[in-house]
Amino acid sequence: MTPSRLAIAVSTCLFVSISASPAWAADLAYKKLSGTSFELVLSSDTSLTVDQAQTMMAEPATKLCNGKIPEFGKYKFNRDEPLAGQAAEGKTSFNMVQILNCVADIPERPKLASSKLSEDDIARFKIEGKKLSNAYMSAIDNGYYEVAYNMLSKGLKNTSTLEEWQTRTSAYQAQIGKQVSRDLWRITVYDNPANAQQAGTYIAVDYETKQSIAPITCGYLIWFQPAGTKNNFTLMREEYGHISEDILKSTAATDMGKLRKQMKCKT
Repeated sequence: MTPSRLAIAVSTCLFVSISASPAWAADLAYKKLSGTSFELVLSSDTSLTVDQAQTMMAEPATKLCNGKIPEFGKYKFNRDEPLAGQAAEGKTSFNMVQILNCVADIPERPKLASSKLSEDDIARFKIEGKKLSNAYMSAIDNGYYEVAYNMLSKGLKNTSTLEEWQTRTSAYQAQIGKQVSRDLWRITVYDNPANAQQAGTYIAVDYETKQSIAPITCGYLIWFQPAGTKNNFTLMREEYGHISEDILKSTAATDMGKLRKQMKCKT
């Protein structure tokens, strides 16, 4: 079976961060293994780290998963070998085979709608969102992964066991380092938004942190409480990405605004 090909672009997606340069020449081939999994083969004329390679595959992976969460699985390297179907093109300096699994549907970020909540309710929920977000991020930063995992919604837990989630989360923490500062710069409360999968109250918390390795990390958390209940809020969606020191140094000051907007940072 001849692998199909996707265009390579540097972007961010759920649980994937920026740390690659768009100047690299690369080619991505893919083969469908099942209805929800693919084999990706990335070839590049430059040697890459795993993080750089997965970053370059992030946007194509999102397109392949078509509305589901892309999750990278096992990978292996085939160095100095031509890609299948590319024998005439000669050897490349880097080849990586990556398994991609498309897991649960990505819940949409709620859209603002007319709210029946009082100003006091909104203020109370904003305080709750700030408290929950600080607790969740502090638990991860201090290695209390089970505490953080127990704050996830049932839907997120269904996509990963504690062990799988901890492995992925701790690997990312090692990549960006310890948290130096945290800014929860916007907290938005949504009351039964029309586009939501479930009726209830949603709290979106946009944040930016400075890590000991990654100078800029941005993202947002969405907390959810079902309508008609007094259950605790649980984390139903999380998106994040970071700008590495190398990217920060190589980005012109005039381009930083565009990069920060792409990363969903405060602008």
